[in-house]
Parts: sequence; C-alpha cells; structure tokens
Amino acid sequence: MSHLVMRRPDLRDLAPVPPMPAGYVLRPYAGEADLAGLAETLAAAFAEAWPEERVRRSLTEAADVDAVFVVAVEGRPVATASSNHRPGQFPGAGVVHWVGTHPAHRGRGLGSALVARVLQHFVALGDGHAALETDDERLPAIRSYLRHGFLPVYDPNGEDHRDRWSAVVRAAFGG
Repeated sequence: MSHLVMRRPDLRDLAPVPPMPAGYVLRPYAGEADLAGLAETLAAAFAEAWPEERVRRSLTEAADVDAVFVVAVEGRPVATASSNHRPGQFPGAGVVHWVGTHPAHRGRGLGSALVARVLQHFVALGDGHAALETDDERLPAIRSYLRHGFLPVYDPNGEDHRDRWSAVVRAAFGG
C-alpha cells in the first residue's frame, strides 16, 4: 500500500522549537559517534531492522538527505528526524523524513520538537512549503503533523486516498 501524503502549504509563522525536557538535547547528527544509537532508535521506533549500513544508505549518506537531527540523552540519540528534497515528487518543498522516537522516550514531545526544527531548516534553505509521507497506523504522528499545519493530500500521484484519510481521522479523533 502506498504512503499517505501530507503538505504544509507555506512555512510562514512557524512555531518555535519547544524547549526540551530536562536531560534531552536536540542537535544535528554528530557522525559516526551517533550511528549506533541512531540505528537502535530507528529499529525500535519502526519495529523493523535498521542496521548501521541502512542508516548510512537511507539517511546519513543519502544524496537527497540534507540534514539529520537527533534528540540525545547523555549523548545517545533517542529520537530523530531528517529532511530531504525530491523535486520530481514534491517540487519546491522540503520533505520531512524518517521521524522516529525510541518507545522508551515517547510522550515527551521529542518528535514534535524535531518536526519544528526540520521546518525551520526548510525556511533557512528557502523552501516555500513542506511535505511528508506517513502510514495509516501512525496516528500519534499524524495528530502531531496536523498540529504543525500539515494537511492531508487526498489524491497523491492520481490515487484516491479520501477513504483512507476518513478512516485515519475517525481512528485518530474518534467518531
């Protein structure tokens, strides 16, 4: 099944990055020193294999990824988000990419802070709007994206996602 798509139509009036809880630091990816922690975080966040080689290939060394941010505790990443650009798919947009928080650290606003940071990164790059792809079952993430001003795209690539979005909204907000 294809991903759901969301867009933020403009990047004006962004909320500031919220303060981190005590002991947490939001910062750019620090290279090899963060690699193992980033791999562990992604594997736990997405319940799938994320060996270090996949982290390199999909994130830290990927040609279309221009920034990787982490939230760290005692220097070890526990949450992450990255940004990329896919002009063929999302012209003029920065793409919020691989937002994930280790389950032991969820519920503290880390993912939301990372999304805010990535959006600020897009502004610094001169992007006019933002996009992202997500999955139907990622309801907490979708609620967060909506709070950040992202809106559902009902017909990405000519596909009709109205029924899927209706089901997601019912599941996320009741009804």
